[in-house]
Amino acid sequence: MLPLLHASLDALIRRTELKEKLQELVGIESVVENGHTEAAVVDAVSRWCQVDGLNFQSVEVSPGRPNLLIEWMGDQSGPTLLFEAHSDTVTAGDVARWTRPPFQMTREGDRLYGRGTADTKGNLVAAYVGLRALAQHLNGHFSGRILLLMPVDEEGMMTGIRHFIASGAADSVAAAVCCEPEDAQVCVRQKGALRLRVEIQGKMAHGAMPLTGNNPLPVVARFLLAMEEAERAEQQRVGFDPYLGWPSITPTEIQAPVAGPSGFNVVPDSSSLSLDIRTVVGQSHPDLIEQVRQRLDQVIAEANCRLGEETRVLRERLEETVDPGEYTGRLIVLDDRPVTNTPIDSPIVAAMASAVKARLGTPAVFSGVPGATDGTWLWDAGIPIVTTGAGMRFVPHQADEWVSLTQLHNMAVIYADAAHRFLTDPSTQSEVD
Repeated sequence: MLPLLHASLDALIRRTELKEKLQELVGIESVVENGHTEAAVVDAVSRWCQVDGLNFQSVEVSPGRPNLLIEWMGDQSGPTLLFEAHSDTVTAGDVARWTRPPFQMTREGDRLYGRGTADTKGNLVAAYVGLRALAQHLNGHFSGRILLLMPVDEEGMMTGIRHFIASGAADSVAAAVCCEPEDAQVCVRQKGALRLRVEIQGKMAHGAMPLTGNNPLPVVARFLLAMEEAERAEQQRVGFDPYLGWPSITPTEIQAPVAGPSGFNVVPDSSSLSLDIRTVVGQSHPDLIEQVRQRLDQVIAEANCRLGEETRVLRERLEETVDPGEYTGRLIVLDDRPVTNTPIDSPIVAAMASAVKARLGTPAVFSGVPGATDGTWLWDAGIPIVTTGAGMRFVPHQADEWVSLTQLHNMAVIYADAAHRFLTDPSTQSEVD
């Protein structure tokens, strides 16, 4: 049965179509900046659906930013399997660093270059063509239904997938496949993400007379050291995750002052620090937030103690009494995305692992996603997820992004095979190689 399925899928999935469809999508600048949105990508895929006679609907998440949902319904009742591939891409950055046009797909041998080829327009095309081929092969004779969702804003705050879940559309989903560039590895975990902002308030002063103010930047420096210690402590406590690696607490942005222009000869009145915290299984986000809060409070208290002990005499020698007050700080939680951990014996994991082995001829490699995807929120909603797709995982978000056409073709077959196993071949659902 399965060799016949692969032969049929190979006949229905043409590399020329994969390349042409991806070329069309790469040519659409769906970076959400400079007035662009994902809408033109949705329009393009909607036209494909019309030509192919597929059921689809678009739902606006925010002005000019619609999700697209495509449906294949079987002729018997059964579970709903969701495939998900986002429609947005990140910025091309400095175009001068690209050796090929970022928004014009270029083919060189087996490689297809352009923004989104790997992350994740290539996998969107593979899922679309592969699932359409499966539906054609089965001629509607299968149990349940298959959904292909194109959510907006995955590269941002993931409002597309959150809207899909909040609307109740995910309530009937039994399992989901996140189509992301993972080099065909079967990813059963994803790192969690905490995005925090720390603000430290001091007092503005002249750079030549710093004692008349409170400079927040030395306090920020001490807080950075405290975060370095916190990271080491967490790494020692939870250890190295076999699928996700080490947890991390990474400072990414420092701004001083928080508002208004800075000056070379001006002590800023405030400073902010961004923390990108990535978590693994065994860490608690509420506990981490409380740890950061306690360390901030400790650093602030120590800074105010130094104000009282070390600067009192110096300030008394000034001609006028100076009382800049004390430092204050606050912690703001900007985003909180949980760790995902789908059991390796889950039916969707077994189906995907078996499909990978059947196509590539070697046992599936189990792994984890180093970042967060839309699957984070599906898993948080109680839906088992597995993440895989074409493209090397270190290629996205870089100049000269590329994907292998051969791997895209294989992935289209793998997506279709995994869906077939999950929905119509229960004997393979428990197989883990």
